[in-house]
Amino acid sequence: MEKILNVTMMNLIYKISLSFLFVIASNLFPINEESYTFKYKESEFKVNLTNLNDEWNITYEISHPFFKLSQDTQFSYTNLIQISEIKRNLIVMGGLRKIEESYKIDHSRKKIKYIKGQLTETLQYDGAIYDDLTAHLYLRLLNIQTDEEITLNVLERGKIRQKKFIKTISSPDTIKIKEKKEKDKFELFFKDNSKEILKVIQNVNGREFVWENL
Repeated sequence: MEKILNVTMMNLIYKISLSFLFVIASNLFPINEESYTFKYKESEFKVNLTNLNDEWNITYEISHPFFKLSQDTQFSYTNLIQISEIKRNLIVMGGLRKIEESYKIDHSRKKIKYIKGQLTETLQYDGAIYDDLTAHLYLRLLNIQTDEEITLNVLERGKIRQKKFIKTISSPDTIKIKEKKEKDKFELFFKDNSKEILKVIQNVNGREFVWENL
């Protein structure tokens, strides 16, 4: 029973966690510095995107009574953004379990070195690649609204998965991004003009999480 509970908790942690990779194209609005604090019951989620001259730094942290998840992403930006390294740390039950992950991206060889504990794997990719929040940011910045599916290659748990999204108008000044999933639910609402995130709704294993920007 304890093992089942641990697996369920880890699935929830991964599904509600957010991390960042950014890619810019000619049909995107420009990236600006951002700072968010989201709240859901006893959980808090902070995100900071900072421009340091010719480099960008993204940090985020999710705090919950049972776990703490943090990530730091370094990347450069010229005509597009190239991620150099991502580090993610998860601490469960005050240190009862710890997981460290890292991604090192080699753009010239189109390869990603993924490290998790003693495991090391190499991933091959073509074109643009994202993780969940990168995909969400890309869709926020994309200068179109469409009811057609948008398929993106997304990094998740050391693998590259194809995820499908729909970007639609929710109200006169609000846009909704919805991920098409067989199970669970993901919806993100943001202001059309400023691109500011207003709310994120997730349903994970029958539990609904409503992250609202404070």
